[in-house]
Amino acid sequence: MDELANGTTPFDVKDFENVLNKELNVFKEEKYDYVRDLKDAYSKSLKTTREERIFATLPDHVFWDIKTPQQKKPVLRQNRYNPARGREFDNFFDMRNSEEYQIKQNNRENLNDAVSIHTKY
Repeated sequence: MDELANGTTPFDVKDFENVLNKELNVFKEEKYDYVRDLKDAYSKSLKTTREERIFATLPDHVFWDIKTPQQKKPVLRQNRYNPARGREFDNFFDMRNSEEYQIKQNNRENLNDAVSIHTKY
């Protein structure tokens, strides 16, 4: 810096000052306005709604389950004992009755299958 001030270098201080003034005087032609600067900076984001801006930040894989299901189709439960017959039971109560019947068959609790297990109607 001393050599530049003394003029002993091939460079001129005026050239550096001209380049520096050119770079730093961005607002030389017009007066700086804080509000106008904010409007210019956020003009693109103010055109879109908040919802659109939020959805723009979400990656595409967030919506994959909505667009195409990623899970395999659930297998409908077939008849465990005879798959050719179709479903074992039609509703929850039939399922419970069937399970109770199977438990009684395994434990040999019902000695006479012709007699109903339901004594009170």
